[in-house]
Amino acid sequence: MRDHRDALDALILKHGGIVLRGFPLVASEDFGAVTECFPAYSGNYQGGAAARRSVAKGVYEATQRTGDQTIPIHQELFYLHDYPARIAFFARKVAEEGGETIIADMRKVTAAMPAGIRDKLETLGIENIRNFAAKTGSKEQNRLMDKRGWDFAFYTESEKEVEEVCARQQLRPHWHDDGSLTVFNLEDAFVAHPQTGETVYRGGVHIAHFFRGSYDNTGQAAALREQQEYPSGAFLGDGNELPEDEDKAFQQVVDRFTYSWKWRDGDVMILDNLLTGHGRNPFSGDRATEVALLD
Repeated sequence: MRDHRDALDALILKHGGIVLRGFPLVASEDFGAVTECFPAYSGNYQGGAAARRSVAKGVYEATQRTGDQTIPIHQELFYLHDYPARIAFFARKVAEEGGETIIADMRKVTAAMPAGIRDKLETLGIENIRNFAAKTGSKEQNRLMDKRGWDFAFYTESEKEVEEVCARQQLRPHWHDDGSLTVFNLEDAFVAHPQTGETVYRGGVHIAHFFRGSYDNTGQAAALREQQEYPSGAFLGDGNELPEDEDKAFQQVVDRFTYSWKWRDGDVMILDNLLTGHGRNPFSGDRATEVALLD
């Protein structure tokens, strides 16, 4: 990996990512040895939408959502000001059925975006709102995103430290009387790639249906959102969502440039986190996928 870094970097930049297959990678530590060949992301998952447990140095478990749930296409930490330039995935054990890590070409998504949607996003930006439950003392992933305690999401039991993280990430925290937390931030919808200079969409407006609760087929997530003072989601900068027809058109553009293939144990994928979005198909059986954040 070290000997061929220049070639790998060029391929990642050209294609948005690479997949390495057929190498003797079995354990989390093997994956960690690969990712150590690249610069590590200076941040971590504090304040992330899906709190993750560390399984090896610089290696985290992937989002532990139940197998019946689809994880839609997104760029890692799209709702934060600071985000990793790259993200790497390791298929330590593929599921018996489904569970593929899917990807989408965000350059093509940006180019094919309807002009009306692009104009709104360029003018208004994106307002991200996320909710966390009061401190729970639990490190178990809850089926409902917004039921995770802020102590799990921020890896601390200190409100002061949470506020320090928010300040670094340009988040505005709002503490509720019951001890729960809502964070807000306003982001540009398009980002210039630091190496190529090309403008690429970065955000979660296209997955508004996910925030409304489509990821949970029990209806509990949608009901919880109805009760929230500030519902979680990625909105236009004026607080509104796209009209239904534009929302559907945006989803169709992302779907058009989304790709999936059958994974094998030991596969490693390294993505440019701006140029390529990722997600996950539903699955059955045991699945162990790990991630690392890179610069």
